[in-house]
Amino acid sequence: MHTLTMRRFYNFLVALSCLALSIQIVLGQNGTGNETQAQEDDVVRVNTELVQTDVMVFDKQGRFVEGLKPEQFALMIDGKPQPISFFECVTSGKSVERESAKANFSATPEAARRGRTLLFFIDDFHLAPTSLVSTRRSLLQFIERGMGEHDQVAITSASGQLGFLQQFTDDKTVLRTAVGRLNYRAVNKNDMEDPPMSEYTALKIREGDESAVSFYVAELMKQNSFRVNGQLVQMISPQAARDLVLQRAHQIATESAPATDNTLILFEGLMRTAGQLPGRKLVFFISDGFYLNDRKTGSPDRIRRITDAAGRAGVVIYTLDARGLIAESLSAANTTVIDSEGLMVSSSIGEISASQDGLNALARDTGGRAFRNTNLPMAEWVNKVLDETSAYYLLAWRPDNEEQKSGKFKRLDVSIIGRPDLTVRLRNGYFKTTPPPPLLSSKKKPNKDQVKAHEDEMRRVIDAPLPQNQIPTDLALSAVPIPPLGTRLTASIQISRETLMFEPEDGKQVADLEIGGIFYDDKGKPVNSFVGRIKVFPRPAGSSPTENDDTIYSFNAWLRPGLYQVRVGLRDSKSGRIGSAAKWIEIK
Repeated sequence: MHTLTMRRFYNFLVALSCLALSIQIVLGQNGTGNETQAQEDDVVRVNTELVQTDVMVFDKQGRFVEGLKPEQFALMIDGKPQPISFFECVTSGKSVERESAKANFSATPEAARRGRTLLFFIDDFHLAPTSLVSTRRSLLQFIERGMGEHDQVAITSASGQLGFLQQFTDDKTVLRTAVGRLNYRAVNKNDMEDPPMSEYTALKIREGDESAVSFYVAELMKQNSFRVNGQLVQMISPQAARDLVLQRAHQIATESAPATDNTLILFEGLMRTAGQLPGRKLVFFISDGFYLNDRKTGSPDRIRRITDAAGRAGVVIYTLDARGLIAESLSAANTTVIDSEGLMVSSSIGEISASQDGLNALARDTGGRAFRNTNLPMAEWVNKVLDETSAYYLLAWRPDNEEQKSGKFKRLDVSIIGRPDLTVRLRNGYFKTTPPPPLLSSKKKPNKDQVKAHEDEMRRVIDAPLPQNQIPTDLALSAVPIPPLGTRLTASIQISRETLMFEPEDGKQVADLEIGGIFYDDKGKPVNSFVGRIKVFPRPAGSSPTENDDTIYSFNAWLRPGLYQVRVGLRDSKSGRIGSAAKWIEIK
Protein backbone atom coordinates (compact mmCIF):
# COMPACT_ATOMS: atom_id res chain seq x y z
CA MET A 1 0.00 0.00 0.00
CA HIS A 2 2.19 2.74 -1.38
CA THR A 3 1.50 6.46 -1.60
CA LEU A 4 3.23 9.84 -1.34
CA THR A 5 2.12 13.07 0.31
CA MET A 6 3.69 16.30 1.53
CA ARG A 7 3.52 18.38 4.70
CA ARG A 8 0.19 19.87 5.57
CA PHE A 9 -0.72 23.25 4.19
CA TYR A 10 -2.79 25.91 5.87
CA ASN A 11 -6.55 25.36 6.10
CA PHE A 12 -8.48 24.21 3.03
CA LEU A 13 -5.40 24.19 0.73
CA VAL A 14 -4.34 20.99 2.48
CA ALA A 15 -6.50 19.03 0.06
CA LEU A 16 -4.77 20.52 -2.96
CA SER A 17 -1.30 19.92 -1.57
CA CYS A 18 -1.95 16.36 -0.42
CA LEU A 19 -3.40 15.35 -3.79
CA ALA A 20 -0.39 16.79 -5.56
CA LEU A 21 1.92 14.66 -3.49
CA SER A 22 0.23 11.30 -3.28
CA ILE A 23 0.64 9.39 -6.53
CA GLN A 24 3.48 6.90 -6.19
CA ILE A 25 1.49 3.86 -7.27
CA VAL A 26 -0.17 5.78 -10.10
CA LEU A 27 3.18 6.57 -11.64
CA GLY A 28 4.65 3.14 -10.89
CA GLN A 29 8.04 2.01 -9.70
CA ASN A 30 9.77 1.62 -13.03
CA GLY A 31 9.60 5.12 -14.47
CA THR A 32 12.75 6.74 -15.72
CA GLY A 33 11.58 10.29 -15.09
CA ASN A 34 8.47 12.22 -14.21
CA GLU A 35 8.72 14.48 -17.21
CA THR A 36 8.95 11.65 -19.74
CA GLN A 37 6.13 9.62 -18.24
CA ALA A 38 3.77 12.56 -17.93
CA GLN A 39 4.34 13.39 -21.58
CA GLU A 40 3.73 9.82 -22.71
CA ASP A 41 0.58 9.28 -20.66
CA ASP A 42 -1.35 12.55 -21.01
CA VAL A 43 -4.73 11.82 -22.57
CA VAL A 44 -5.11 15.31 -23.98
CA ARG A 45 -1.79 16.64 -25.18
CA VAL A 46 -0.10 18.74 -27.82
CA ASN A 47 3.47 18.15 -28.93
CA THR A 48 5.39 19.01 -32.08
CA GLU A 49 3.67 16.25 -34.06
CA LEU A 50 0.32 15.07 -32.71
CA VAL A 51 -2.69 16.30 -30.77
CA GLN A 52 -4.71 13.62 -28.97
CA THR A 53 -8.07 13.44 -27.21
CA ASP A 54 -10.29 10.69 -25.84
CA VAL A 55 -13.75 9.80 -27.16
CA MET A 56 -16.53 7.55 -25.83
CA VAL A 57 -19.22 6.12 -28.13
CA PHE A 58 -22.51 4.67 -26.82
CA ASP A 59 -25.58 3.02 -28.38
CA LYS A 60 -29.17 3.83 -27.47
CA GLN A 61 -28.98 1.49 -24.47
CA GLY A 62 -25.98 3.37 -23.10
CA ARG A 63 -23.51 0.57 -23.89
CA PHE A 64 -20.00 1.28 -25.15
CA VAL A 65 -19.69 0.52 -28.86
CA GLU A 66 -16.72 -1.72 -29.56
CA GLY A 67 -15.00 -2.55 -32.81
CA LEU A 68 -15.15 0.85 -34.49
CA LYS A 69 -12.47 1.55 -37.10
CA PRO A 70 -10.57 4.82 -37.61
CA GLU A 71 -12.28 5.49 -40.94
CA GLN A 72 -15.68 5.48 -39.22
CA PHE A 73 -14.81 8.58 -37.16
CA ALA A 74 -15.41 12.07 -38.54
CA LEU A 75 -13.24 14.63 -36.71
CA MET A 76 -14.00 18.34 -37.03
CA ILE A 77 -11.95 21.22 -35.62
CA ASP A 78 -13.73 24.57 -35.68
CA GLY A 79 -16.06 23.11 -38.29
CA LYS A 80 -13.27 21.90 -40.60
CA PRO A 81 -12.62 18.19 -41.31
CA GLN A 82 -9.35 16.87 -39.90
CA PRO A 83 -7.74 13.54 -40.87
CA ILE A 84 -6.99 11.11 -38.02
CA SER A 85 -3.31 10.21 -37.77
CA PHE A 86 -3.42 7.80 -34.84
CA PHE A 87 -6.13 5.55 -33.39
CA GLU A 88 -6.23 3.46 -30.23
CA CYS A 89 -8.71 1.86 -27.85
CA VAL A 90 -7.85 1.90 -24.15
CA THR A 91 -9.49 -0.43 -21.64
CA SER A 92 -9.22 -0.52 -17.88
CA GLY A 93 -11.16 -1.54 -14.81
CA LYS A 94 -14.13 -3.87 -15.18
CA SER A 95 -14.03 -4.05 -18.94
CA VAL A 96 -10.49 -5.40 -18.96
CA GLU A 97 -12.02 -8.85 -19.01
CA ARG A 98 -13.64 -8.10 -22.34
CA GLU A 99 -11.52 -8.90 -25.34
CA SER A 100 -12.16 -5.54 -26.91
CA ALA A 101 -8.67 -5.08 -28.29
CA LYS A 102 -9.40 -6.64 -31.62
CA ALA A 103 -7.50 -6.35 -34.87
CA ASN A 104 -9.03 -3.01 -35.76
CA PHE A 105 -7.95 -1.58 -32.37
CA SER A 106 -4.45 -0.42 -31.62
CA ALA A 107 -4.79 -1.17 -27.89
CA THR A 108 -1.55 -2.07 -26.18
CA PRO A 109 -1.17 -4.56 -23.30
CA GLU A 110 -0.06 -1.71 -21.05
CA ALA A 111 -3.19 0.28 -21.88
CA ALA A 112 -5.38 -2.74 -21.19
CA ARG A 113 -3.82 -3.25 -17.74
CA ARG A 114 -4.04 0.39 -16.73
CA GLY A 115 -5.95 0.98 -13.50
CA ARG A 116 -8.28 3.86 -12.89
CA THR A 117 -7.41 7.15 -11.22
CA LEU A 118 -10.51 8.25 -9.28
CA LEU A 119 -11.11 11.37 -7.23
CA PHE A 120 -14.24 11.86 -5.11
CA PHE A 121 -14.70 15.56 -4.39
CA ILE A 122 -17.26 16.08 -1.63
CA ASP A 123 -18.77 19.57 -1.68
CA ASP A 124 -19.44 19.53 2.06
CA PHE A 125 -20.16 23.27 2.02
CA HIS A 126 -23.37 22.40 0.12
CA LEU A 127 -24.43 19.05 1.60
CA ALA A 128 -27.42 18.68 3.90
CA PRO A 129 -27.04 16.23 6.82
CA THR A 130 -29.15 13.59 5.08
CA SER A 131 -27.11 13.94 1.88
CA LEU A 132 -23.88 13.59 3.83
CA VAL A 133 -25.07 10.37 5.49
CA SER A 134 -25.98 8.79 2.15
CA THR A 135 -22.69 9.96 0.64
CA ARG A 136 -20.66 8.32 3.40
CA ARG A 137 -22.60 5.10 3.07
CA SER A 138 -22.16 4.94 -0.70
CA LEU A 139 -18.44 5.72 -0.52
CA LEU A 140 -17.93 2.83 1.89
CA GLN A 141 -19.85 0.53 -0.44
CA PHE A 142 -17.62 1.53 -3.31
CA ILE A 143 -14.43 1.03 -1.28
CA GLU A 144 -15.50 -2.46 -0.24
CA ARG A 145 -16.98 -3.70 -3.51
CA GLY A 146 -16.16 -1.30 -6.32
CA MET A 147 -12.40 -0.69 -6.20
CA GLY A 148 -10.25 -2.47 -8.75
CA GLU A 149 -6.88 -4.03 -8.03
CA HIS A 150 -4.89 -1.28 -9.75
CA ASP A 151 -7.17 1.66 -8.89
CA GLN A 152 -5.84 4.75 -7.19
CA VAL A 153 -8.56 6.59 -5.24
CA ALA A 154 -8.61 9.89 -3.36
CA ILE A 155 -11.41 11.35 -1.25
CA THR A 156 -11.28 15.07 -0.58
CA SER A 157 -13.69 17.76 0.53
CA ALA A 158 -14.28 21.43 -0.15
CA SER A 159 -13.62 22.31 3.50
CA GLY A 160 -10.37 20.31 3.64
CA GLN A 161 -11.62 18.59 6.81
CA LEU A 162 -9.93 15.28 5.87
CA GLY A 163 -6.48 16.85 6.01
CA PHE A 164 -3.57 14.42 5.61
CA LEU A 165 -5.88 11.63 4.41
CA GLN A 166 -6.79 13.53 1.23
CA GLN A 167 -4.37 11.66 -1.01
CA PHE A 168 -4.36 9.01 -3.71
CA THR A 169 -3.94 5.49 -2.43
CA ASP A 170 -4.99 1.91 -3.02
CA ASP A 171 -5.17 1.29 0.73
CA LYS A 172 -8.76 0.68 1.80
CA THR A 173 -7.98 1.34 5.47
CA VAL A 174 -6.85 4.88 4.61
CA LEU A 175 -9.95 5.49 2.49
CA ARG A 176 -12.32 4.12 5.14
CA THR A 177 -10.69 6.36 7.72
CA ALA A 178 -11.16 9.36 5.42
CA VAL A 179 -14.86 8.58 4.95
CA GLY A 180 -15.28 8.26 8.71
CA ARG A 181 -14.02 11.82 9.17
CA LEU A 182 -16.55 13.39 6.81
CA ASN A 183 -18.74 15.58 9.02
CA TYR A 184 -21.41 18.19 8.40
CA ARG A 185 -19.83 21.47 7.27
CA ALA A 186 -22.57 23.31 5.35
CA VAL A 187 -22.36 27.03 6.00
CA ASN A 188 -25.68 28.24 4.56
CA LYS A 189 -27.16 30.91 6.81
CA ASN A 190 -30.75 30.35 7.92
CA ASP A 191 -32.96 33.34 7.27
CA MET A 192 -34.95 33.81 10.47
CA GLU A 193 -37.18 36.65 9.25
CA ASP A 194 -40.77 36.27 8.10
CA PRO A 195 -41.62 35.61 5.35
CA PRO A 196 -38.46 33.56 4.66
CA MET A 197 -36.17 34.49 1.77
CA SER A 198 -34.15 31.79 0.02
CA GLU A 199 -30.67 32.32 -1.39
CA TYR A 200 -32.10 32.00 -4.90
CA THR A 201 -34.75 34.66 -4.21
CA ALA A 202 -32.12 36.95 -2.72
CA LEU A 203 -30.04 36.59 -5.88
CA LYS A 204 -33.06 37.34 -8.08
CA ILE A 205 -33.85 40.46 -6.03
CA ARG A 206 -30.25 41.61 -6.25
CA GLU A 207 -30.47 41.20 -10.01
CA GLY A 208 -33.58 43.40 -10.21
CA ASP A 209 -36.67 41.18 -9.82
CA GLU A 210 -39.19 43.94 -9.00
CA SER A 211 -42.10 41.52 -8.43
CA ALA A 212 -40.21 39.81 -5.63
CA VAL A 213 -39.20 43.19 -4.20
CA SER A 214 -42.83 44.30 -4.23
CA PHE A 215 -43.92 41.16 -2.39
CA TYR A 216 -41.42 41.59 0.44
CA VAL A 217 -42.07 45.35 0.67
CA ALA A 218 -45.81 44.68 1.02
CA GLU A 219 -45.20 42.05 3.70
CA LEU A 220 -42.85 44.37 5.58
CA MET A 221 -45.39 47.20 5.43
CA LYS A 222 -48.07 44.89 6.87
CA GLN A 223 -45.80 43.87 9.74
CA ASN A 224 -45.11 47.51 10.56
CA SER A 225 -48.64 48.90 10.59
CA PHE A 226 -51.60 49.05 12.99
CA ARG A 227 -55.06 50.64 13.18
CA VAL A 228 -56.09 53.51 15.44
CA ASN A 229 -59.80 54.36 15.50
CA GLY A 230 -60.20 52.51 12.23
CA GLN A 231 -57.35 54.35 10.57
CA LEU A 232 -54.32 52.42 9.24
CA VAL A 233 -51.07 53.81 10.60
CA GLN A 234 -47.81 52.93 8.79
CA MET A 235 -44.66 52.81 10.91
CA ILE A 236 -42.38 52.64 7.88
CA SER A 237 -42.41 54.34 4.50
CA PRO A 238 -42.48 52.33 1.23
CA GLN A 239 -39.00 53.58 0.34
CA ALA A 240 -37.60 52.58 3.74
CA ALA A 241 -39.24 49.16 3.40
CA ARG A 242 -37.72 48.76 -0.06
CA ASP A 243 -34.27 49.66 1.28
CA LEU A 244 -34.62 47.07 4.05
CA VAL A 245 -35.66 44.37 1.56
CA LEU A 246 -32.69 45.13 -0.70
CA GLN A 247 -30.33 45.10 2.29
CA ARG A 248 -31.74 41.76 3.44
CA ALA A 249 -31.29 40.20 -0.01
CA HIS A 250 -27.77 41.57 -0.27
CA GLN A 251 -26.85 40.16 3.14
CA ILE A 252 -28.20 36.67 2.33
CA ALA A 253 -26.42 36.57 -1.05
CA THR A 254 -23.19 37.89 0.44
CA GLU A 255 -23.19 35.38 3.30
CA SER A 256 -23.83 32.48 0.92
CA ALA A 257 -21.25 33.44 -1.71
CA PRO A 258 -18.04 32.40 0.14
CA ALA A 259 -19.15 28.75 0.34
CA THR A 260 -19.55 28.55 -3.44
CA ASP A 261 -16.45 30.62 -4.11
CA ASN A 262 -14.25 28.54 -1.80
CA THR A 263 -15.58 25.30 -3.27
CA LEU A 264 -14.82 26.35 -6.83
CA ILE A 265 -11.42 27.86 -5.99
CA LEU A 266 -10.28 24.62 -4.40
CA PHE A 267 -11.75 22.49 -7.16
CA GLU A 268 -9.99 24.57 -9.81
CA GLY A 269 -6.71 24.06 -7.97
CA LEU A 270 -7.28 20.31 -7.86
CA MET A 271 -7.89 20.22 -11.61
CA ARG A 272 -4.61 22.02 -12.25
CA THR A 273 -2.77 19.69 -9.88
CA ALA A 274 -4.28 16.67 -11.63
CA GLY A 275 -2.12 17.52 -14.64
CA GLN A 276 0.82 15.99 -12.75
CA LEU A 277 -0.94 12.60 -12.83
CA PRO A 278 -0.49 10.47 -15.93
CA GLY A 279 -3.31 9.36 -18.17
CA ARG A 280 -7.04 9.86 -17.92
CA LYS A 281 -8.63 10.79 -14.60
CA LEU A 282 -12.23 10.49 -13.41
CA VAL A 283 -13.54 13.01 -10.88
CA PHE A 284 -16.84 12.59 -9.05
CA PHE A 285 -18.22 15.92 -7.79
CA ILE A 286 -20.91 15.29 -5.15
CA SER A 287 -23.05 18.22 -3.99
CA ASP A 288 -26.56 19.43 -3.21
CA GLY A 289 -26.03 22.11 -5.84
CA PHE A 290 -25.09 25.79 -5.81
CA TYR A 291 -26.00 28.95 -7.72
CA LEU A 292 -24.05 30.59 -10.52
CA ASN A 293 -26.40 33.35 -11.60
CA ASP A 294 -24.83 36.01 -9.40
CA ARG A 295 -22.59 38.06 -11.68
CA LYS A 296 -20.91 39.79 -8.74
CA THR A 297 -19.17 36.60 -7.50
CA GLY A 298 -17.75 35.58 -10.87
CA SER A 299 -18.82 31.96 -10.40
CA PRO A 300 -19.66 31.36 -14.10
CA ASP A 301 -16.15 32.47 -15.08
CA ARG A 302 -14.66 30.16 -12.49
CA ILE A 303 -16.64 27.22 -13.88
CA ARG A 304 -15.08 27.93 -17.27
CA ARG A 305 -11.61 28.02 -15.74
CA ILE A 306 -12.28 24.69 -14.02
CA THR A 307 -13.35 22.96 -17.22
CA ASP A 308 -10.40 24.51 -19.04
CA ALA A 309 -8.02 23.14 -16.42
CA ALA A 310 -9.74 19.75 -16.51
CA GLY A 311 -9.28 19.62 -20.29
CA ARG A 312 -5.58 20.33 -19.95
CA ALA A 313 -5.21 17.65 -17.26
CA GLY A 314 -7.13 14.89 -19.02
CA VAL A 315 -9.91 14.92 -16.39
CA VAL A 316 -13.49 13.79 -17.02
CA ILE A 317 -15.91 15.17 -14.42
CA TYR A 318 -19.11 13.40 -13.37
CA THR A 319 -21.45 15.24 -11.03
CA LEU A 320 -24.16 13.99 -8.68
CA ASP A 321 -26.93 16.00 -7.06
CA ALA A 322 -26.98 14.25 -3.70
CA ARG A 323 -30.53 15.44 -2.98
CA GLY A 324 -31.95 12.72 -5.20
CA LEU A 325 -35.42 13.16 -6.67
CA ILE A 326 -36.65 16.70 -5.97
CA ALA A 327 -39.34 19.01 -7.36
CA GLU A 328 -39.39 22.73 -7.99
CA SER A 329 -42.11 23.19 -5.36
CA LEU A 330 -39.84 21.74 -2.67
CA SER A 331 -37.27 24.00 -1.09
CA ALA A 332 -34.35 22.23 0.57
CA ALA A 333 -33.99 25.19 2.92
CA ASN A 334 -37.73 25.25 3.75
CA THR A 335 -38.01 28.80 2.46
CA THR A 336 -41.30 28.44 0.57
CA VAL A 337 -43.52 31.52 1.01
CA ILE A 338 -47.28 31.90 0.75
CA ASP A 339 -47.95 34.31 -2.12
CA SER A 340 -51.64 34.79 -2.86
CA GLU A 341 -51.05 37.50 -5.48
CA GLY A 342 -48.47 35.60 -7.55
CA LEU A 343 -45.69 38.15 -7.13
CA MET A 344 -43.16 35.44 -6.35
CA VAL A 345 -43.81 33.33 -9.42
CA SER A 346 -40.96 34.74 -11.47
CA SER A 347 -38.45 34.51 -8.63
CA SER A 348 -39.29 30.92 -7.68
CA ILE A 349 -39.49 29.24 -11.08
CA GLY A 350 -36.29 27.39 -11.87
CA GLU A 351 -34.81 27.43 -8.36
CA ILE A 352 -33.85 23.75 -8.35
CA SER A 353 -32.64 23.69 -11.95
CA ALA A 354 -30.58 26.83 -11.31
CA SER A 355 -28.85 25.09 -8.40
CA GLN A 356 -27.89 22.32 -10.85
CA ASP A 357 -26.47 24.61 -13.56
CA GLY A 358 -22.94 24.40 -12.19
CA LEU A 359 -23.12 20.61 -11.91
CA ASN A 360 -24.35 20.39 -15.50
CA ALA A 361 -21.60 22.66 -16.85
CA LEU A 362 -18.78 20.86 -15.03
CA ALA A 363 -19.82 17.52 -16.51
CA ARG A 364 -20.89 18.61 -19.99
CA ASP A 365 -17.75 20.53 -20.88
CA THR A 366 -15.37 17.74 -19.84
CA GLY A 367 -17.09 14.80 -21.57
CA GLY A 368 -18.79 13.51 -18.41
CA ARG A 369 -22.40 13.41 -17.28
CA ALA A 370 -24.51 15.08 -14.62
CA PHE A 371 -26.74 12.78 -12.54
CA ARG A 372 -29.63 14.77 -11.11
CA ASN A 373 -33.26 14.29 -10.06
CA THR A 374 -32.69 10.59 -9.54
CA ASN A 375 -32.95 8.24 -6.61
CA LEU A 376 -30.42 5.85 -8.08
CA PRO A 377 -28.12 4.85 -5.19
CA MET A 378 -24.76 6.54 -5.48
CA ALA A 379 -22.96 3.19 -5.42
CA GLU A 380 -24.87 2.11 -8.53
CA TRP A 381 -24.24 5.48 -10.16
CA VAL A 382 -20.50 5.24 -9.57
CA ASN A 383 -20.38 1.66 -10.84
CA LYS A 384 -22.29 2.70 -13.95
CA VAL A 385 -19.82 5.51 -14.63
CA LEU A 386 -16.80 3.29 -14.03
CA ASP A 387 -18.15 0.65 -16.36
CA GLU A 388 -19.00 3.05 -19.17
CA THR A 389 -15.61 4.77 -18.92
CA SER A 390 -13.58 1.56 -18.73
CA ALA A 391 -13.10 1.70 -22.49
CA TYR A 392 -12.61 4.67 -24.77
CA TYR A 393 -11.04 5.59 -28.10
CA LEU A 394 -8.02 7.84 -28.50
CA LEU A 395 -7.91 9.96 -31.63
CA ALA A 396 -4.86 11.93 -32.66
CA TRP A 397 -4.16 14.28 -35.53
CA ARG A 398 -1.40 16.49 -36.85
CA PRO A 399 -1.94 20.25 -36.57
CA ASP A 400 -1.94 21.55 -40.13
CA ASN A 401 -1.53 25.27 -39.48
CA GLU A 402 0.12 27.66 -37.08
CA GLU A 403 -3.18 28.48 -35.39
CA GLN A 404 -3.70 24.85 -34.42
CA LYS A 405 -0.07 24.47 -33.39
CA SER A 406 -0.43 27.43 -31.05
CA GLY A 407 -2.63 25.28 -28.85
CA LYS A 408 -5.30 27.93 -28.38
CA PHE A 409 -8.76 26.64 -27.52
CA LYS A 410 -10.43 24.85 -30.41
CA ARG A 411 -13.90 23.42 -30.73
CA LEU A 412 -13.92 19.68 -31.31
CA ASP A 413 -16.69 17.64 -32.83
CA VAL A 414 -16.61 13.90 -33.44
CA SER A 415 -19.32 11.80 -35.07
CA ILE A 416 -19.61 8.26 -36.40
CA ILE A 417 -20.16 8.25 -40.17
CA GLY A 418 -23.50 6.74 -41.11
CA ARG A 419 -24.48 6.07 -37.49
CA PRO A 420 -26.67 8.94 -36.24
CA ASP A 421 -28.09 6.53 -33.65
CA LEU A 422 -24.82 6.54 -31.70
CA THR A 423 -23.98 9.06 -28.99
CA VAL A 424 -20.44 10.47 -28.92
CA ARG A 425 -19.11 12.09 -25.75
CA LEU A 426 -15.87 14.05 -25.54
CA ARG A 427 -14.56 17.24 -23.94
CA ASN A 428 -15.39 20.43 -25.79
CA GLY A 429 -11.86 21.35 -26.78
CA TYR A 430 -8.16 20.73 -26.47
CA PHE A 431 -5.31 22.86 -25.25
CA LYS A 432 -1.60 23.12 -25.69
CA THR A 433 0.11 21.32 -22.83
CA THR A 434 3.74 20.83 -21.94
CA PRO A 435 5.33 18.24 -19.67
CA PRO A 436 5.58 19.52 -16.10
CA PRO A 437 9.11 20.45 -15.04
CA PRO A 438 10.98 18.15 -12.69
CA LEU A 439 9.74 18.79 -9.17
CA LEU A 440 13.11 18.12 -7.62
CA SER A 441 16.56 18.97 -8.86
CA SER A 442 19.83 17.28 -7.99
CA LYS A 443 21.57 20.67 -8.10
CA LYS A 444 22.43 22.10 -4.73
CA LYS A 445 21.70 25.69 -3.86
CA PRO A 446 24.52 27.63 -2.26
CA ASN A 447 24.20 27.60 1.50
CA LYS A 448 26.85 28.59 3.98
CA ASP A 449 25.42 26.17 6.56
CA GLN A 450 26.23 22.83 4.89
CA VAL A 451 24.58 20.77 7.63
CA LYS A 452 21.30 22.63 7.26
CA ALA A 453 21.57 22.46 3.47
CA HIS A 454 21.85 18.65 3.61
CA GLU A 455 18.91 18.40 6.00
CA ASP A 456 16.73 20.66 3.86
CA GLU A 457 17.60 18.72 0.73
CA MET A 458 16.77 15.40 2.34
CA ARG A 459 13.45 16.77 3.58
CA ARG A 460 12.56 17.82 0.04
CA VAL A 461 13.36 14.34 -1.26
CA ILE A 462 11.39 12.61 1.52
CA ASP A 463 8.38 14.88 0.97
CA ALA A 464 8.74 14.75 -2.82
CA PRO A 465 5.38 15.41 -4.50
CA LEU A 466 6.09 12.72 -7.09
CA PRO A 467 8.02 9.46 -6.69
CA GLN A 468 11.72 9.93 -7.33
CA ASN A 469 12.92 6.90 -9.30
CA GLN A 470 16.40 7.88 -10.44
CA ILE A 471 17.37 5.33 -7.81
CA PRO A 472 14.50 2.79 -7.79
CA THR A 473 13.52 2.61 -4.11
CA ASP A 474 11.13 0.41 -2.15
CA LEU A 475 10.13 0.17 1.47
CA ALA A 476 9.29 -2.91 3.55
CA LEU A 477 7.46 -2.53 6.88
CA SER A 478 7.12 -5.08 9.66
CA ALA A 479 5.37 -4.57 13.00
CA VAL A 480 6.09 -6.66 16.07
CA PRO A 481 3.94 -6.18 19.21
CA ILE A 482 6.04 -6.41 22.38
CA PRO A 483 3.77 -6.08 25.42
CA PRO A 484 3.77 -4.04 27.53
CA LEU A 485 6.18 -1.75 25.66
CA GLY A 486 4.03 -1.33 22.56
CA THR A 487 4.67 -2.12 18.89
CA ARG A 488 8.06 -1.90 17.24
CA LEU A 489 7.81 -0.93 13.58
CA THR A 490 10.82 -1.74 11.43
CA ALA A 491 11.20 0.08 8.09
CA SER A 492 13.68 -1.44 5.64
CA ILE A 493 14.86 0.54 2.64
CA GLN A 494 15.50 -1.45 -0.52
CA ILE A 495 17.11 -0.05 -3.66
CA SER A 496 18.54 -1.01 -7.03
CA ARG A 497 22.31 -0.87 -6.56
CA GLU A 498 22.90 -0.75 -10.31
CA THR A 499 21.93 2.93 -10.35
CA LEU A 500 24.51 3.97 -7.75
CA MET A 501 27.88 5.49 -8.55
CA PHE A 502 30.67 3.38 -7.05
CA GLU A 503 34.18 4.75 -6.64
CA PRO A 504 37.31 3.19 -5.14
CA GLU A 505 37.90 3.84 -1.44
CA ASP A 506 40.53 1.98 0.57
CA GLY A 507 40.77 -0.57 -2.20
CA LYS A 508 37.00 -1.19 -2.39
CA GLN A 509 34.19 0.11 -4.59
CA VAL A 510 31.88 2.21 -2.44
CA ALA A 511 28.79 4.37 -3.00
CA ASP A 512 27.97 7.18 -0.56
CA LEU A 513 24.25 7.75 0.20
CA GLU A 514 22.50 10.48 2.15
CA ILE A 515 19.39 8.90 3.63
CA GLY A 516 16.41 9.92 5.74
CA GLY A 517 12.94 8.89 6.79
CA ILE A 518 9.87 10.23 8.61
CA PHE A 519 6.97 8.50 10.37
CA TYR A 520 3.70 10.46 10.10
CA ASP A 521 0.46 9.80 11.95
CA ASP A 522 -2.90 10.00 10.17
CA LYS A 523 -3.13 13.73 10.87
CA GLY A 524 0.21 14.44 9.18
CA LYS A 525 2.16 14.98 12.39
CA PRO A 526 5.75 13.59 12.39
CA VAL A 527 6.15 11.12 15.26
CA ASN A 528 9.68 9.88 14.49
CA SER A 529 12.45 10.51 11.98
CA PHE A 530 16.07 9.88 11.12
CA VAL A 531 18.72 11.30 8.78
CA GLY A 532 22.27 10.18 8.08
CA ARG A 533 24.82 8.87 5.57
CA ILE A 534 25.70 5.28 4.76
CA LYS A 535 28.17 3.48 2.53
CA VAL A 536 26.87 0.87 0.11
CA PHE A 537 28.95 -1.83 -1.55
CA PRO A 538 28.22 -3.47 -4.93
CA ARG A 539 26.42 -6.78 -5.07
CA PRO A 540 28.95 -9.65 -5.20
CA ALA A 541 29.79 -10.79 -8.70
CA GLY A 542 27.48 -13.52 -9.94
CA SER A 543 24.79 -12.94 -7.31
CA SER A 544 21.19 -12.00 -8.03
CA PRO A 545 18.77 -9.89 -5.98
CA THR A 546 17.15 -13.06 -4.63
CA GLU A 547 20.54 -14.35 -3.48
CA ASN A 548 21.66 -11.08 -1.95
CA ASP A 549 18.98 -8.87 -0.40
CA ASP A 550 19.00 -5.27 -1.66
CA THR A 551 18.03 -3.92 1.76
CA ILE A 552 20.58 -1.25 2.58
CA TYR A 553 19.24 0.21 5.80
CA SER A 554 16.63 -0.49 8.49
CA PHE A 555 15.37 1.72 11.29
CA ASN A 556 12.86 1.23 14.10
CA ALA A 557 10.17 3.24 15.87
CA TRP A 558 7.95 2.42 18.82
CA LEU A 559 4.37 3.33 17.95
CA ARG A 560 0.98 3.36 19.61
CA PRO A 561 -2.08 1.87 17.87
CA GLY A 562 -3.14 3.96 14.89
CA LEU A 563 -2.67 4.61 11.18
CA TYR A 564 0.78 5.73 10.04
CA GLN A 565 2.61 6.61 6.87
CA VAL A 566 6.34 6.01 6.52
CA ARG A 567 8.28 7.96 3.91
CA VAL A 568 11.94 7.66 3.01
CA GLY A 569 14.29 9.46 0.65
CA LEU A 570 17.90 9.03 -0.43
CA ARG A 571 20.49 10.78 -2.55
CA ASP A 572 23.70 9.52 -4.15
CA SER A 573 26.22 12.13 -3.00
CA LYS A 574 28.48 11.40 -6.00
CA SER A 575 25.99 11.34 -8.88
CA GLY A 576 23.23 13.46 -7.32
CA ARG A 577 20.59 10.86 -8.21
CA ILE A 578 17.65 10.59 -5.81
CA GLY A 579 14.99 8.07 -4.83
CA SER A 580 11.97 7.98 -2.54
CA ALA A 581 9.27 5.59 -1.34
CA ALA A 582 6.33 5.52 1.07
CA LYS A 583 3.90 3.07 2.66
CA TRP A 584 0.91 3.11 4.98
CA ILE A 585 0.55 0.73 7.91
CA GLU A 586 -2.07 0.28 10.61
CA ILE A 587 -0.84 -0.58 14.10
CA LYS A 588 -3.50 -2.40 16.11
